[in-house]
Amino acid sequence: MQIGVKHIFGVAGDYNMEFLDSIVNQDGIELISTCNELNASYAADGYGRINGVAALVTTFGVGELSAINGVAGAYAEHVPVITITRSPATKIQASGSLVHHTLGTGDFSMFARIV
Repeated sequence: MQIGVKHIFGVAGDYNMEFLDSIVNQDGIELISTCNELNASYAADGYGRINGVAALVTTFGVGELSAINGVAGAYAEHVPVITITRSPATKIQASGSLVHHTLGTGDFSMFARIV
C-alpha cells in the first residue's frame, strides 16, 4: 500500500492462505482472485503498466512456475511487478521433508532460483 498498490492479484493456495487472509482484512488493499497464476501474472502486468507498480501472490512451487511467463514478460518490458510467495515452514525445509508442490529432492530453493 505504501508504494501505491491498491489491488493484489493471485490465487489461493495452501501455503499462502494466511497471507491472503491478511490482505482481505487490510483496509485499502483488495485481493483480486484469478482462476490461475498465469492469468494473475498477466493481470498484474497490465495493472503495473497503468499504475506504475503491481503485486502478485502465488503459492510455492507450482504457483510460481505457472506465473513465470507473465512475470518474465513484465520484467522484459521493465514493468515493476512484485511477486510474493509463501513457502513451507523453515523447519520443514531444513529437514528436507517430502511435501507437496516440490520435486521431492529436498531442495526448497529451486523455484526461487528459477524465478
